Amino acid sequence: MFTFINRFTVTGDTAEFEARIAGITEHMTRQPGFRSHRLYHSVKDAAVYVEVAEWDDADAHQRAVRTEGFQQAVRPVMALATADPAPFSVVTAHTAAAR
Repeated sequence: MFTFINRFTVTGDTAEFEARIAGITEHMTRQPGFRSHRLYHSVKDAAVYVEVAEWDDADAHQRAVRTEGFQQAVRPVMALATADPAPFSVVTAHTAAAR
């Protein structure tokens, strides 16, 4: 599995940013290798968002971000926010014990 995490600092309208991210996510859900997407909004800093996307592998993610649909959808987002994207690997994972 490939995990991609992106930290956004929104400088434009947050409602428009969220709507644009939803559009990108809709496109990505139709791409081969897509597994999941979550968008988090900081409670501490209203301008900060973090998205976590999971893919089958890095190649599937790279193919998806090279599509024209993604490229067209991401341009308006980048006018609303700065991004700090990077791939991550799991170091540890824990789940709740059975009760």
